[in-house]
Amino acid sequence: MGIPTALLLGTVLLLLLLLMAARGSAAAREVSSRSDTPLFEEEASLDLCPAEFVTRIFCPDDWEFVSSTRSHQLQELFRRERKLVALVWVHQTSIAIRRIMREHTAATRQSHDLHFATETKLVLLYAELMFICGMLFLAIQAAGPQRVRGLAVYAGALSGRLAQAQHDFQAVTTGREFHGFESS
Repeated sequence: MGIPTALLLGTVLLLLLLLMAARGSAAAREVSSRSDTPLFEEEASLDLCPAEFVTRIFCPDDWEFVSSTRSHQLQELFRRERKLVALVWVHQTSIAIRRIMREHTAATRQSHDLHFATETKLVLLYAELMFICGMLFLAIQAAGPQRVRGLAVYAGALSGRLAQAQHDFQAVTTGREFHGFESS
């Protein structure tokens, strides 16, 4: 693959990522306007949900139980409410990811010994997570949360890795600052 082809492919992928993010944001606003559930909480208070929560939201077991009742009204209510919970999770996860990256960006401004490869990996991880959140938003609306469980669990795990990387970076940076203060 030549450089022009790779550049074109990269540009198309970037545009697709931006389109997915924009579509996800528009869908979040639409869901928020149709329900009394506030999707746009204050960003500072949002943390990532535990992995067990993610697994439970997207697990088909509850759907199988509700289906066994043979009540169409109950099934429809369950589908609607579970879809809303899944969409809220995706939206709040994307907000938490953006907050983590803002914190990381602020912390990197204070650091003098950054590693280009590590920072590149973090930016690519961030882009991948935002792309996955956009895909999840669309897939949940189209197919329901039970059918995208694997992707949601993967996104939850990647989000946890990003949060842990930021936490470790802050701990190291804070430790260096404190150590430098003692030496003065």
